[in-house]
Amino acid sequence: MTVCEIVAEYLERNGYEGLAGNFCGCRLADLMPCQELGPTCEAGHVAPCDCEDACPDWMIVPGLPDKQEG
Repeated sequence: MTVCEIVAEYLERNGYEGLAGNFCGCRLADLMPCQELGPTCEAGHVAPCDCEDACPDWMIVPGLPDKQEG
């Protein structure tokens, strides 16, 4: 089992959608395209992109999304 497989299993089991890092993020479907797990990578979830750079319409932010009841 590779480190990527171990990380993916942990993320899925705990409800995360990918990894967030310094100026980067990756979803489970394309986990660690950089071929490494950096020291700033954190488990995270998908959120709308709020930057003005040429990025996708999503970003990964650390943690789990707040669960609103109501």
